[in-house]
Amino acid sequence: MPEKDSEDSFYYLNAYQDDITPGQKMTILHNISFNDWRAGPHIAPLVTLTREEVTQRKEASITLEKELYAQLKKLAAAWDEQAAQTMLLERALEYLQTPEVEHTSNEWKQDKNGIWEISNRTYKMRYKIFYEKAADVYLVSWGIIYNAPKQPNSNYKNYWGDSIYVARQDKKKYPSMEAAQHYIQGRFDLYCHLFREISPSVPNECRRMFSINGHLAPGYTLAPPDKSEPSKQTVDDLLACLDDVDMAEPPVKPPEKCRKEQRKTEAQKKHIPTR
Repeated sequence: MPEKDSEDSFYYLNAYQDDITPGQKMTILHNISFNDWRAGPHIAPLVTLTREEVTQRKEASITLEKELYAQLKKLAAAWDEQAAQTMLLERALEYLQTPEVEHTSNEWKQDKNGIWEISNRTYKMRYKIFYEKAADVYLVSWGIIYNAPKQPNSNYKNYWGDSIYVARQDKKKYPSMEAAQHYIQGRFDLYCHLFREISPSVPNECRRMFSINGHLAPGYTLAPPDKSEPSKQTVDDLLACLDDVDMAEPPVKPPEKCRKEQRKTEAQKKHIPTR
């Protein structure tokens, strides 16, 4: 432990843990201990006093010490308020620095792994059709997630516990590519309304997911309270009741973005969903 400044100090001071993290934490922790090697000149005049006199001086010193402690507490309270302002400003900067989510502007795109994606600022649908040679079947995996902005601190990622999935299915088997395409088209038809705008309104129950530090991310709006999307359970129940044989004949072209909407340009690839 370092000694108190002057060479004739009668005590050691340990203040190594003093520290400040702006907007988060302040630490002031001081420990002192007696240095009998150099205490002689300091204690000599005191030991000539009576016990009562030394006791009185001690009590007076304790009183002054507590008064100084009370002043430090007031200063600490002032720091609390100022640090909170620093923290708030940091969170505002995080909000302003939030990157825009990546999306395909409601167009189907295929990545290098053969996964197809259509997305906007609020939703993202992806699927892949994979041929399993050993079983001679086509496996279809698909899912729709909320395309929420990235939180500023990865430790907070989805800390509210909401599911990012709107709906999904993994490795559903089909005997042919046509049947697999038809299945994907049917699923997309159920959700094509999610891909009509670049920035669809955010469901109220997903507000926190699309908020940065408690405030809705830039460019997003909340859906009106009286306008609610069907719950995931409701959609799953409907899908469970829908048999593959109940669907129309497989389309000659790739699955469309939405059967009820006017078709845009030519189909991009053989099994790209189309409107």
